Amino acid sequence: MRTMMLRSLCAVLAAVCLLPDEGQWLPTQVREMDWAALQKRGMKLTKDEFWHPEKGGVLSATVQINGCTASFCSTDGLLVTNHHCGFGAVSQLSSPEHNYLRDGYAAQTREQELPAPGMVASVLKRIEDVTEKVHAAQATAADDLDRWAITQRVIGELVAAGEASEDNTKCSVASFLEGKEYHLYYRTQIRDVRLVYAPPRAIGEFGGEVDNWEWPRHTGDFTFFRAYVGKDGKVGDYSPDNVPFQAEHFLRVAKQPVAEGDLAIVMGYPGRTQRYKTSRAVATQEGYVFPARDRVLTAAIAVLEAAGKASEAKGLEVASRIKSLANVQKNAQGMIFGLANNRTVDKKLREEAAFRSWLAQDGKRSEQWGSVLDELLALDEAEAKTIERDTFVWFLRVLGNDMPLLSVLSQACAAVEGSPGGKASARLLQVVASPQFAADWETIQAPLLRIMLSEIAGMSAEQRFAGTAFVGEGTPDAAVVEAMCGKPALLDGEARAALFAGGKEAIAASDDPLIKLARALASENDAWMTRARLRAGQDLDVGRRWIEAQEAFRGKSFYPDANSTLRVSIATVKGYEPRDGLVAVPFTTVAGLLQKEKGKEPFNNPPALLAAAKDRMKSRWVDPKLGDVPVCFLADGDTTGGNSGSPVINGKGELIGLNFDRVFEAVAGDFGWNADRSRNVICDIHYVLWVIEAVQPCPSLLAELLR
Repeated sequence: MRTMMLRSLCAVLAAVCLLPDEGQWLPTQVREMDWAALQKRGMKLTKDEFWHPEKGGVLSATVQINGCTASFCSTDGLLVTNHHCGFGAVSQLSSPEHNYLRDGYAAQTREQELPAPGMVASVLKRIEDVTEKVHAAQATAADDLDRWAITQRVIGELVAAGEASEDNTKCSVASFLEGKEYHLYYRTQIRDVRLVYAPPRAIGEFGGEVDNWEWPRHTGDFTFFRAYVGKDGKVGDYSPDNVPFQAEHFLRVAKQPVAEGDLAIVMGYPGRTQRYKTSRAVATQEGYVFPARDRVLTAAIAVLEAAGKASEAKGLEVASRIKSLANVQKNAQGMIFGLANNRTVDKKLREEAAFRSWLAQDGKRSEQWGSVLDELLALDEAEAKTIERDTFVWFLRVLGNDMPLLSVLSQACAAVEGSPGGKASARLLQVVASPQFAADWETIQAPLLRIMLSEIAGMSAEQRFAGTAFVGEGTPDAAVVEAMCGKPALLDGEARAALFAGGKEAIAASDDPLIKLARALASENDAWMTRARLRAGQDLDVGRRWIEAQEAFRGKSFYPDANSTLRVSIATVKGYEPRDGLVAVPFTTVAGLLQKEKGKEPFNNPPALLAAAKDRMKSRWVDPKLGDVPVCFLADGDTTGGNSGSPVINGKGELIGLNFDRVFEAVAGDFGWNADRSRNVICDIHYVLWVIEAVQPCPSLLAELLR
């Protein structure tokens, strides 16, 4: 990565800090840390070796990949990330005849590496501060919606200009501190990514959803890919003539084992945190959003699991969806527990009271920021009054691909409503008629629709959206449910095309309950988009002033919320006390893995692992202090979604593990870090090496990692 950062970023965001383990720090902020104190904790690298604004460094080995993080671990484009990050690609490559998801895969030669569908590796090239350009445009806004629209237009222009200025480049603009800073990111987006090595699912997902977000953990959550480009270095789609991408920076694996108290640096692309939300905003999430997610996703997962039992092929088809939804479901449960256990709302209320007291101590403060908290609380109160509707739209977006008939009907209603003369285009009629939208109706679509109808019927009268009274109140009307979820006429593609051929008038006159619901959803989606844009525009004003006030009030180094940009978390390997009277040590071993063995999912180790475990004490990967091969370890790193696959390095810049989870007690850390409970779970690189050497051998990969 070759980066150029303007000095304003350092001035605004990079106040010197005393190395707290709280914080997802920007690269420039890390350079401003007390390096002498960091060296006392075990840092052996210089600032420039870790990361230099123009020359890159160890941090530059970090790559964003499909919503996760990966890292180069050889000069020949070898990437390592989590098993669950490559889960979708491996499942798509699998079939009943070649079930790589179940059995694992090891490419013994480069020729055996498999093109991984949908995997894209984004390598950061440089960053440009574009704050002044965005702020200058925003200053011309007439109102909140106009401010949002102007911001989107300027961002689009900056992205287009950036991509046009450099070959092999994809750009994006990230906002920091509620729009106080804007940065333009230049990335090389590599589309030819190939599967090199995936452990059997019983290793990569050991413990399944039972152990997900829990400790102790014994999961080998790792997978290797390789990035390929053309011989001229240009990116492109898969071609047998492509060659491995030459990584300028990569991580060498650590030879020495990890010890308690060691420095552990997490490098990655954390997705989203909400550390600076008000008490009202957090209360809404705790009181409604997360319980609703838990309820609906639990039911949806049960539908998909039942459908997957029909055949091995269908099981492979839905496996990735189930895993994805289960992760969000367990996250919601952790949020409910953690927000209550940490008393986050009460903490926010105390902070807000202290903030008001701080304002009252100085007339200038009161003049500048005296109203900002009340303004923000008012916005959060307004959002709470539509949260049931907003959350329902979220469900439709999350589950829409699993309910394609309802989705296409809703989208078609919106398209006809907005078309010239209210007519359906020939292309729209062709799409609507496709038989694919009726697939899995009885096993997946209709059961999920029943869940959605229950959610609509259960909405409060104040938040119920228009056009859905026919569904029923409290519980769905049985006749309506049968008409919609039995064998509706619109399962037939020709019937759908015939209806939409009548245009806007025919759609408005239809009494078909599916069309009535589709019309209501199309209208509500438009309303939701307007609400979202208005709130975003308001936040660009009130939110920015709130952040400015918080910077002054807190009086310490201030890190931006996570937003899928490159960050660094400084951590220490350590255990914690998960419950009163319990102490969790920071390491797990193969011995503990064997103790969990039950011979059935999700605690069924592959026969090859059980065989290798018998002779593991002869392995070079045994940790003498632990007296066994390590599997996972804990650190107090500040992580969130998006940090999956993040490389964890020691003070020498060597790869010691792969971040893949947080403990259950730390899930609510998105709203506030807790020194006693914030722990991230890391797959030890020595366990990875042991599996590659002794369980599912791949000598060529092992040699590449150790050279």
